[in-house]
Amino acid sequence: MSKKVNIYYSGFLSRVGGAYYHAVNLSKGLKEQGYEVKILTFDDLPLILRYIPHLLQFAINKICFPLGYIYKDSVIKNYTKLVYKNSADIHIFENIYSYWPSEKKSIVLLHALWSDNLQAFRLSEQKRRLLEKKEAKIINNIKTNIITVSRPYKDFISSRLTPYILANKINIVELGIDISGFNPIKNNINKSIVYSGALEARKNLIFLLDVYYLLKEYGDYSLTIIGDGPQKKELMDIIAHKKIKNITFLGRLNYSEVIKELETHEYYLHTSTKESFSYSLLEAKLSGLTTIAYSKLEVPSSFIDIKVEEFDIQKWVDGIVEYDEPKNNNEFEKNKFSYQVMTKNTLDHLK
Repeated sequence: MSKKVNIYYSGFLSRVGGAYYHAVNLSKGLKEQGYEVKILTFDDLPLILRYIPHLLQFAINKICFPLGYIYKDSVIKNYTKLVYKNSADIHIFENIYSYWPSEKKSIVLLHALWSDNLQAFRLSEQKRRLLEKKEAKIINNIKTNIITVSRPYKDFISSRLTPYILANKINIVELGIDISGFNPIKNNINKSIVYSGALEARKNLIFLLDVYYLLKEYGDYSLTIIGDGPQKKELMDIIAHKKIKNITFLGRLNYSEVIKELETHEYYLHTSTKESFSYSLLEAKLSGLTTIAYSKLEVPSSFIDIKVEEFDIQKWVDGIVEYDEPKNNNEFEKNKFSYQVMTKNTLDHLK
């Protein structure tokens, strides 16, 4: 009889992100090993319960921002515990906030902290510290193994939460995807730049437009933007105001369409100020693109070809214009990032 696995994703299917793609790839790997897997989202909760956590988040954030995020996740945790406690042999939690203790084998993913993911808001240092203190307490109360997605992000978490003394050991399992569908053979358009991801403040896309606007002075570059999100109108208004040419918005594409599109470009421009892993950078590398990103992102170092030390527009432009691709660059080991390797390493840390 196959073992049943529940993977808990604290979100709706209409708003999927990196944690959900991790759940999908892990589910695929587990099924190939004979497990029976369910990915449980908000959509699986009774209709009357689905939106209460978000209403609570909104209400508490009005009074004591940003603690509403913590209390929302606490309500979700109690829902899932009540409904799904005895429905599986293994529980996999896609964030630290949705974890609840179980007598069954379990593991917790730490993709990102709320305190590390609120770039759209002007969060005071005092409020950030209050949130971090609560997050450290949540981590220390977890009774099973915790894994995070990269060595740089683990180091960042340890440094950020140092004042609160993390008792739990955090292990590392880098994320993985299906690497078989990528064709890194160069079929690209010269001086063609692409970005793929959410159109929201934490991706720093206004800065991306600033870089591209200056880059146009150095050659006939083009920019393609894949994705959708709350900043789309603002970005399009900036493009219209500055009369920036050769920018194409493709909107949200399915996975195979994204990969097919990536392979037609030369550069992948990623201007985020924070990342703990970045599927987008990994997919760009697997597609054979030259990647440009902030050097201090908490991602595997091999994901970034052109590492820029600060958010200075001219330095980003210089990095692209002056880049000389190395003849023998063996740092990026694509086989490390398969979903099969990720699945094996995750099972090794089950407790």
